[in-house]
Amino acid sequence: MARIVFPVPPVDSEQTRSFRTHASYIRAFRELALGESALPLEDAVVGLHASAAPLLFRPDGPPRSCDREQLLACLRRAWATARLLEHTHALAEDSEIIRLANSWGAVQTYYVLYGAAQALMVAEGGTRPQSHEPTKRRYVDLWTSRSLHIAPWTVAATSPGDRLADRDGFLGGPGRALDLDLHPWVAWQGEQAWDIAAKALRSTRQLLVETRLAGKRREKLAAKKKQWRLDQEARTASSRKPAVEPRTVRLTAAEREAATDAVRPATMADYLYRLRVKANYEDVTVFSDGPSSDREAAEVGADLVALASATLLVHELRIAAIIGSDDLVKAMDAVLLHTCGESTGGLAHRRDLHARLP
Repeated sequence: MARIVFPVPPVDSEQTRSFRTHASYIRAFRELALGESALPLEDAVVGLHASAAPLLFRPDGPPRSCDREQLLACLRRAWATARLLEHTHALAEDSEIIRLANSWGAVQTYYVLYGAAQALMVAEGGTRPQSHEPTKRRYVDLWTSRSLHIAPWTVAATSPGDRLADRDGFLGGPGRALDLDLHPWVAWQGEQAWDIAAKALRSTRQLLVETRLAGKRREKLAAKKKQWRLDQEARTASSRKPAVEPRTVRLTAAEREAATDAVRPATMADYLYRLRVKANYEDVTVFSDGPSSDREAAEVGADLVALASATLLVHELRIAAIIGSDDLVKAMDAVLLHTCGESTGGLAHRRDLHARLP
């Protein structure tokens, strides 16, 4: 079976530790989507199409009306971003440039999902969200709040108290207890992709929780300062000694629990957004300085390309069920007229698969 191994580099820097962790997370999502990475991408995409089409391509009558112009604009942005990702990886794969390419590859993979998800939202009759948070929030309704089970898109980390979650606090899980103690650097394989992906989602949701808790502390401190100012007026009027202005507050256990439970589920959209922020703002050197070899960097690049292609495919299938497969294929053909050197598993390949739909 395919195994993932990240050799320990001579210098265990912060960038290297971060890179190894995220490389493992990315590989886990890729394997949940397309199976073991030893399989050629073209074959993996064919397999995903065969297994996903019966679940996702379910026309419920004549093609529905929606804002076709907006829908196609979203799709074209996603397709163009995927092509940039694919061609950059192909050109940089055998050189040290792959490290720099992966920094943008992480950003581009998120924007592929962003555009594809918005296209599906429009296809279903909604309006296109104008920013990241509304898109990620609606992504939960788009995939995890339905009766679909197609990992990794329908998997989410939520509060353990959620009535629909399993005992580990996950939606759309594998139906078994998850090993959340499994370290992402170990030589994991097969079904353990679920455990590693779960760790990625759990840690991503924890960041959302910490942001919410920080906001609640700010709110509580603001309220406390407001009350302090009112008290000061009363103290001044009665010639009493001024009280010390509050500087910090603590949330009670009940307040922390309520705030934590109110945080929405975290999906792969949230993880890819987290990766985008890390690669583009927080730590731009994680992909350039983190890999212990160019080969390790190239493997991550290939996983990003594969995950982007798989993400487009599942969204395209659901869109085809709404607008009709013929219209989807025509839209793809219009783009392919101006495309050359299409990569394996890319737009032209998926177009041929969709053309076989009824």
